[in-house]
Amino acid sequence: MQDSQTIKSEEVSSEPPIVKIKQDNNKIQKVRKRASYLLFQELYDFLKNAPDIADILKKIFNILDSKRSFGSRRNAECAFESLDLLLDDKSLANELSNSTKSR
Repeated sequence: MQDSQTIKSEEVSSEPPIVKIKQDNNKIQKVRKRASYLLFQELYDFLKNAPDIADILKKIFNILDSKRSFGSRRNAECAFESLDLLLDDKSLANELSNSTKSR
């Protein structure tokens, strides 16, 4: 059994390990066909156009929904409702702060 001093001194990295792909064309082509690669390519293309925060949040929702991360259609609907309300709240907050600054 380790004492608390030993446990605290160990560092745990939240970063995934970096794995370099051997320069094998077959391996590279297989990686480029993976769903994860295609997802990251889609996100890259989406983000390089500098979308606004609302579009980014909607994109995240769509990705989670397509992976059935919400567990059910009802939960997905509730999540979208929450996102919609958040965006309304934040746009209202932005409008209020902008009108206060213009006074």
